[in-house]
Amino acid sequence: MKKIFFSLFIITIAIISQSFYQGTNASIQNGKNVYDTYCISCHMENGNGLESAFPSLVKTGNLGDKNRLVKIVTKGIRGSIVVKGAKYNAEMAGFDLSDKEVADVLNFIRNSWGNKAPLIQASEVAAAKKAEVKGYQAY
Repeated sequence: MKKIFFSLFIITIAIISQSFYQGTNASIQNGKNVYDTYCISCHMENGNGLESAFPSLVKTGNLGDKNRLVKIVTKGIRGSIVVKGAKYNAEMAGFDLSDKEVADVLNFIRNSWGNKAPLIQASEVAAAKKAEVKGYQAY
């Protein structure tokens, strides 16, 4: 009986782990599709952006503030910013995306090109849209 219980426990853990892994991959893959549609023309396929015009997203270290990132994607940004020591002063318009699309594209960006960050859920996007972000200037 103990062996059966233990076996069922292990199988349950394996199924839960696999489901989480598939959900992670699905969000990141969906995010790549959103990125390819809306972001690639400025930030390029390799995430390097264009020097003096569009910031690099590669190993940037500026991807930790979820509230700020959500606002940048949904509302855009203007004003001077510094990314990896380089100053940018261009404007980026926001995109009319669903909360899930915003979460997916941010999950792709935050987990590509040497970046590693926890996944963002669509429910967090909804809350982040309402949050106040110090120093953020909307487009």
